[in-house]
Amino acid sequence: MKKVRNKLKIKSLKWQLLFRFLIILLILLSVMGIFQYISMREYLYGSKLQLLQQKFHELDLKNLSEEDIEDIVEDNPEEVLKRLEDKHMSIALINKSGEPFLKIRNTDIIHSSISEDDDDGDDDSKDDDYKDLLDKKIVEIPVPVLSPKDYISISNESGNLEHTYRVVKDPNNKLQLVAFRKVGDLNSSSGLIQLSTPIEDITSILDRQEYVHISLSIMILIMGTILGITIFNRTLKPLYKITETVEGISVTDLHTRLAEENGQLEIDRLSKSFNIMLERIEISFEKEQFIKEKMRRFVSDASHELRTPLTSIHGFVEVLLRGAAKNQEKLDLALNSILMESERLAKLVNDLLVLTKLDQQPVVEINKENLNDIINEIIPQLQILSKDRTLNLKLKDDIYVYINKNQIKQVIFNITQNAVIHTDKEKGVITISTDIENYKNKTFAVLKISDNGTGIPKEHLDKIYDRFFRSDSHRSREQGGYGLGLSIVKSIIDSNRGEISVESELGVGTTFSIYLRLQNKADIFNIF
Repeated sequence: MKKVRNKLKIKSLKWQLLFRFLIILLILLSVMGIFQYISMREYLYGSKLQLLQQKFHELDLKNLSEEDIEDIVEDNPEEVLKRLEDKHMSIALINKSGEPFLKIRNTDIIHSSISEDDDDGDDDSKDDDYKDLLDKKIVEIPVPVLSPKDYISISNESGNLEHTYRVVKDPNNKLQLVAFRKVGDLNSSSGLIQLSTPIEDITSILDRQEYVHISLSIMILIMGTILGITIFNRTLKPLYKITETVEGISVTDLHTRLAEENGQLEIDRLSKSFNIMLERIEISFEKEQFIKEKMRRFVSDASHELRTPLTSIHGFVEVLLRGAAKNQEKLDLALNSILMESERLAKLVNDLLVLTKLDQQPVVEINKENLNDIINEIIPQLQILSKDRTLNLKLKDDIYVYINKNQIKQVIFNITQNAVIHTDKEKGVITISTDIENYKNKTFAVLKISDNGTGIPKEHLDKIYDRFFRSDSHRSREQGGYGLGLSIVKSIIDSNRGEISVESELGVGTTFSIYLRLQNKADIFNIF
């Protein structure tokens, strides 16, 4: 359990932000500490170098530039060394080969020659010459020695080496700062004079500064952790609130919305995105519930409609099996009833299949057709369907539309059949007309089918395209209707990218207006 909690902490946004904040703070403190350490070290080294350079300024630089390094020792070394001697410094003379041939500590005078006469025994006499210097030395400072290669490299540098120094370890393994001055011509020196002084005091100061900086850095990191946790908790509070709200939303709470004014741009955008998502989910859920309810009603209605003809067929078959088949009159009545019910059942199944195909949004073949020609082709069937009712035609010449010919025929047939059902058998009048009208700021070819029938109540106008809906259920059932005809009409018009509207008044009649496209995207032309 503890491991799981630790793992969750590591993945927590707050702890990740805090950890990265502390990493950045640590890097900044480290960079600042390194910069401060280097700056302080260079400053302290520069101060030491100035002390050494002041000693060099006490020499006669003019004469020094005209002499040879070995002449200083042979002629009058005491004068040079006395000017350079200091109880905090050591001295060395370096020849042009990069080898020290005279080293003087602050408590001792060591004279060594690297020439061929190193073994001729002159060291004792020269030690006596500098005996008075020995008495003035207090603390021994060994002479640090560089490699010949380093000395030659320093001699080859330009200028009088005022800013040149090295930090090296002496024989006692302690650090000293070493300064140099050329002897002879600056461009071709005969050797170097070396002054060195310990820098233990500088090392102590730097160590103390480093200790103080590390201590302060630890304190800053601790304070940063405490302040960081407090600040991040306060900053992430709106995010925690969003999390709690979203976690508490269930199916019944999809109307819940998050606050979009939190004072933080990113959190506000997140809240707005969540609200948009919740709105879409709510709409989708309501739509799904509506579709489920509609499907439930559809299944219920379809089952009811299928049960009626099946029950009739089943009943007549039972009657025939009980002996009615021997009676020719009863046999004919039963067979005719079975035929009629089976035809109604077949029509219902066919209509359902048509709606299923239309629901799947099949690819409809659209062609340029003359609307009047289509109507004239089905006039014989419409006249038979109308029987004794009056069928009027008011067709405008040469109206070309982009439609699927067979589907529009079915639309005309279904609406006409619907008009036949709701008009008087002898006084009924059905009018089919075509024209060009503006509808919704666009120009369409309009096909209107009107009747003088019973009409449709206004409260039912929005429902007439629903499947199995009947405005006058008893009369519709007598005529064999199932409430699918207008559903098929609406689906066909939609697949042909057209529009349909209806106007109706009880006791006066109904007019269906079908608006069809005059032009295609690939073939735009002026109908006039």
